Amino acid sequence: METKTYDAILHYLKLESVYYSRSSFGGNEWGVDVPAYDNTSMFHIVTAGTCEVEINGNCIQMNQGDVLFISRACGHIVRGADNDKAIDLLSLPVDHVSEFYETLELNSEETQKTIILCGVVKITHPSGAMLINEMPDVIHVKRKEHMFNTVMDEIVQLMFREANGQYLGGETVITRLADVLMIQTIRHWVESASDFHGRWLNALKDGKIGKALASIHSSPEKNWTIESLGKEVGMSRTAFANKFRELIDQSPMNYLTTWRMNLAKLRISNGEKVDLDFIESLGYQSESAFRRAFKKVIGVNVSEV
Repeated sequence: METKTYDAILHYLKLESVYYSRSSFGGNEWGVDVPAYDNTSMFHIVTAGTCEVEINGNCIQMNQGDVLFISRACGHIVRGADNDKAIDLLSLPVDHVSEFYETLELNSEETQKTIILCGVVKITHPSGAMLINEMPDVIHVKRKEHMFNTVMDEIVQLMFREANGQYLGGETVITRLADVLMIQTIRHWVESASDFHGRWLNALKDGKIGKALASIHSSPEKNWTIESLGKEVGMSRTAFANKFRELIDQSPMNYLTTWRMNLAKLRISNGEKVDLDFIESLGYQSESAFRRAFKKVIGVNVSEV
């Protein structure tokens, strides 16, 4: 994948922390039933010991250094090798270290320990959300794989050090590193995937349509038309419109409107005021036209966000 396209995919992967945790399990007779958290992604990193993760009918063996990324909300079970039962995570006693960080310890009398770092995050930007929708449900990056990815391996090693030691501000360091690790895991998948099954990622790879998408993403305020987008990428109006629909399965104008409205929703939810400057930054001159488009795409009025 070309560097510019690759950067466009990753640029908007801004994470909103839900929570992070460090769990220590003694022995092999333990199991935790992890619920699905709506509209989130999750990861597990084994910093000591081994475990199994049962998800979507599959059992994944995880060893020290492995990273498991669960792209969409999905309940699953994490357990030791000698256990076939699981306790609901929400019923277990946890220690709330800070607003976004908690710890859990089970079977502390056992000398053999499995230590797992877990993170739950939201990816709120429309571009990031579209990427997540096209990723596989689960990405398992084994230690032997990320050993060859220097940055990713260094992050994991730093997280090992913080999770397995007692250092001042350790939870803060872990949460910051976890954000970077999430992006590195997604980057690892993007770099290593030989082909993408989703329309959006394959369209981004296309030299012409990918450039048009990048123009829409970076300049939503411009008065784009099918003609101007086609000219931007050196295609006729008809050829561009046909190619765009073939790859994206919607018209350029429909994609543009949807992109603008999802950006608007994100910005409004972050507290921005809908005024003339706001709507002009999204390519609109009329507030009433903007509000109609918002209701049509998002399904609710601006005031309801």
